[in-house]
Amino acid sequence: MTTGSVVELSLPEHGLTGGPGVVSEHMPDAHSVSVGVWVGVGGRDEDPAMAGASHFLEHLLFKGTENRSARAIAELVDASGGEMNAFTAKEYTAYYARLPVGGQTTAVALLADVLREPALRAADVETERQVILEEIHLAADDPDDVVFDLLYEALFPDHPLGREVLGSAMSVDALKRDDIAGFHDYWYRAPNLVVAAAGAVDHEALVTQVGDAFAGRTGGESPERKSPETEPVPARHMTRPTEAAHVAWGWRGPDRGDPRRHALAIGVHVLGGGLSSRLFQTVREDRGLAYSVFSSMATYSDAGVVSVYAGTAPERADELKRVVAHEVGEVAANGITEAELAIAREGFEGSLLMGLEGSGSRMSRLGASQSLLGRVVPLDEYVEILRAVTLDQVNTVLADVLAPEATVAEVGPVT
Repeated sequence: MTTGSVVELSLPEHGLTGGPGVVSEHMPDAHSVSVGVWVGVGGRDEDPAMAGASHFLEHLLFKGTENRSARAIAELVDASGGEMNAFTAKEYTAYYARLPVGGQTTAVALLADVLREPALRAADVETERQVILEEIHLAADDPDDVVFDLLYEALFPDHPLGREVLGSAMSVDALKRDDIAGFHDYWYRAPNLVVAAAGAVDHEALVTQVGDAFAGRTGGESPERKSPETEPVPARHMTRPTEAAHVAWGWRGPDRGDPRRHALAIGVHVLGGGLSSRLFQTVREDRGLAYSVFSSMATYSDAGVVSVYAGTAPERADELKRVVAHEVGEVAANGITEAELAIAREGFEGSLLMGLEGSGSRMSRLGASQSLLGRVVPLDEYVEILRAVTLDQVNTVLADVLAPEATVAEVGPVT
């Protein structure tokens, strides 16, 4: 598999004097350049009293700096036809800008400005607090979001992996301006920073720009994370007067460093990852039980999750649970077939390539990989890993993960 692009990596020990690691991918035919900064701190790294701080910062950093107002930042990006945004995950927060060809210098300067010199004005803190509280309220009104919140709380009781990255209304309401500023100053430093770029990018110039822009943001510490120890809770239910019953099943799985994760990803795809998957064919096509049904997996530094979701009419919820339990039980007990393995593997390769057509998706792959794994896995190497997965490996890990009783979360009316 070839992509016609070149990935280059420069780490702090190779000339950046302790600054962020820099990784880029030059795409010769790209009409844009995407630059992002991955900060290796997310929702799970916050004390309970600071829950939601990473997400709060994500909002505040776009409210202006000592040099630029929020309006000036927005006008500069809009005038180019580009975009600038951010998102918060459980183990990192990412900030990025995508601009037309020639925008590399501007993108780095903008990102460095908002990350290094945020104004964090008290008035802006109060404005964004209200915005975030509305975001929390909107999420609480969405049963799809709520059922996964319940599932993670049940899978990781009394552990930060079980918390929503938005925080709670109580924690967000209690956060003070100085607490947020202190959180930023402590964590937003190397070695927690990785700069990733893709598209019409000049790597040597990028290294120089990043070194200059982030000079002084050194001396930071990486977060220390404690593995989940408490056993999952069997079930969680929230009664809501919804039109549908929303059900999510979950199992703890391998962490990000576990070599079994590739085999498991293929097995989970066969279970419920596509139109030909067992759950889609049985739950939707054969029985008409749900419009949406799927399985997925997530990996973290010290834990993992396999989940299944479906929604159905409340009076059919029990039937849905029986059908899903049967399909999961079949996969756990008897595994998948060689034909299913071949389809899933080819599908992985195809979706991987189609998902990397733009500079933004390439940047995201680089940033997440370097931040979370400490290296960018070449596409050819990743494809070879997938092709080397055997049927026995898939079926063994499916049995290990899915044989235990599922944790079940449900949101809907009493039936």
